[in-house]
Amino acid sequence: MATFKQYQKRDGSNAWQFQAYLGIDPVTGKSVKTTRRNFKTKKEAQLALSRLQVDFEKNGLAKRHSMTFKELYELWFEQHQKDIKATTKQRIKIYFDNHILKDFGKLLIDKVTPLFCQKQLNTWANKYLSYKKMKIYVSMVFKYGILIDVLSDNPMERTITPKRKLEAVKNVSDNYYTKDELKTFFDCLSHLKDNRAYAFFRVLAFGGLRKGEAMALLWEDINFKDKTISINKTLAELQSGKPIIQDTKTESSHRTIKLDDRTLSILKEWKNYILQEKLRLGIRDKNFSKSVVFCNSVLNSENQYLYKAYANNVMKKVANHFPDMKIIKVHDFRKTNASLLFESGASIKDVSQRLGHKSTKITTDIYIMVTQTKQDETAANFAKYMAF
Repeated sequence: MATFKQYQKRDGSNAWQFQAYLGIDPVTGKSVKTTRRNFKTKKEAQLALSRLQVDFEKNGLAKRHSMTFKELYELWFEQHQKDIKATTKQRIKIYFDNHILKDFGKLLIDKVTPLFCQKQLNTWANKYLSYKKMKIYVSMVFKYGILIDVLSDNPMERTITPKRKLEAVKNVSDNYYTKDELKTFFDCLSHLKDNRAYAFFRVLAFGGLRKGEAMALLWEDINFKDKTISINKTLAELQSGKPIIQDTKTESSHRTIKLDDRTLSILKEWKNYILQEKLRLGIRDKNFSKSVVFCNSVLNSENQYLYKAYANNVMKKVANHFPDMKIIKVHDFRKTNASLLFESGASIKDVSQRLGHKSTKITTDIYIMVTQTKQDETAANFAKYMAF
């Protein structure tokens, strides 16, 4: 369907235009309509329309050169989200909605150049720590465009990832607790008489679990007879505040580790405390093994998971009551566990498996820190060996 119309130009001369519906774009699923102007005669306009219709039928891509980055992103994300976790989906949308689409969204995909991508990448590197992730996601969108044949080149691939200027290096000892500092931290929790926090952070520090892994633990995951704890899920939280249970971070994060006797004893004490509280309140729990280890309340037999900021709030509480106590990030209890395991003589492979890393390189690069105790021991052993 097309309409042809003669109109008068600004210089007073006459010209022809047409408006036409070409069909449905097989890529976007949207109607393709077009308006073309400035034809000298109606016959010339009709000929141009005929060529346009042939091109559309041949390529099925009349809108190919007018597709915006946002439209391509929406097609890519519709497919990509089928194979990812809800929290990953949420994180990707934040990257695009808050940053990427503001810079790329309205651009026509065939007009985006490597130079534009490079300039944008440099800007992101100066503003965001996650700029490398943003580059990866933009590149994935362009790759999808090549896959569905609406694009022939990925301009983001032809860029150089800039390196951020190194900021003042923070003292590495601020990122974890030494053996004595960890003992002092638990003394603080004892003074606060917070049994749940004491048991929770004991599992983090002596088991090396991630915060979400500890929050997702059920009592059936702890085998007091075999002295093991099974890590097979993690607790996450959507933007709405709704808690969800997901698979562990990676396949290697799915693991079973041994626990020391003292940690098991603390967990038994915490378990008995919950059972006594339920008994005191007249609550019968026929399926206690399926209940959450670190729950919000004993008043409800349903799985009542801790809120996301729980562990951070405990650290703030410790800081308020004990201003001289060094405070580390919650995730740094994994670094504490790794460094103390290493200091006690554990191999990198053993530490890597215990923490659930997929390779020892991750353990070495991120967690294993040569503590002062280990440095002193190494220097002493070397001097003893050299003996001159």
